[in-house]
Amino acid sequence: MEGRAAGGAVAAAPECRLLPYALHKWSSFSSTYLPENILVDKPNDQSSRWSSESNYPPQYLILKLERPAIVQNITFGKYEKTHVCNLKKFKVFGGMNEENMTELLSSGLKNDYNKETFTLKHKIDEQMFPCRFIKIVPLLSWGPSFNFSIWYVELSGIDDPDVVQPCLNWYSKYREQEAIRLCLKHFRQHNYTEAFESLQKKTKIALEHPMLTDLHDKLVLKGDFDACEELIEKAVNDGLLRGHPWQALSLFRQQNQKPNQGFRCGQSRGQEETSPSECLLKNQLAKGR
Repeated sequence: MEGRAAGGAVAAAPECRLLPYALHKWSSFSSTYLPENILVDKPNDQSSRWSSESNYPPQYLILKLERPAIVQNITFGKYEKTHVCNLKKFKVFGGMNEENMTELLSSGLKNDYNKETFTLKHKIDEQMFPCRFIKIVPLLSWGPSFNFSIWYVELSGIDDPDVVQPCLNWYSKYREQEAIRLCLKHFRQHNYTEAFESLQKKTKIALEHPMLTDLHDKLVLKGDFDACEELIEKAVNDGLLRGHPWQALSLFRQQNQKPNQGFRCGQSRGQEETSPSECLLKNQLAKGR
């Protein structure tokens, strides 16, 4: 995204380039199919790949970037022919440390010879966040009983320190705020009122939208249902809740569709279904005969 530098000049967008990495950890490997093989793209060499020792989970590769970066894309190279060990389903995680990662992608590869590039999640609330570790987790191969194979992996993104460092500072602050919100949520759920109020006053971090806090106070603490209804109506009028067209619910999606159930309360074929009150009345009359 372009921005304006001092003096009104248009600043160039950060350059997206290949990100060097090293193999950090792996779940297993089979024979000579070493994890390091994914560093080199050799589509005509069947042995140039990582292959897991089994397809029993968890199987994974953890890649470590040379330095923190905004990882925007991941590219998978493949063998020159279709292969049963290609990944039909996989997930990609990322984070600043290997113990705390965020899911960046859930997808799958086509069983062909073409490289595939995927965009990774790299923003939270429209703010870019950096990663130092990338974890690839195979879930299913094209041959269900076969081990997993990855032939080549390429990462691309932004590693310019002038761009990454502000994102890293923001991300550290964001994680701290989220941790405080989780504490506030825990304190309120367990009715630790003093701890909740003390932490909120000290940090000045709001747990949620003020309307939700007001709703919790009126509904959970005071049980004032009339006030809750007024609050919901106000939220609708203020545009805080999205409208939804009301429509009747029916057991039958199509007008001519017939129920797949037995006839109830003496209902015969071709008759309309008897209401519960009519059914009760008919039963009482039958008993009195």
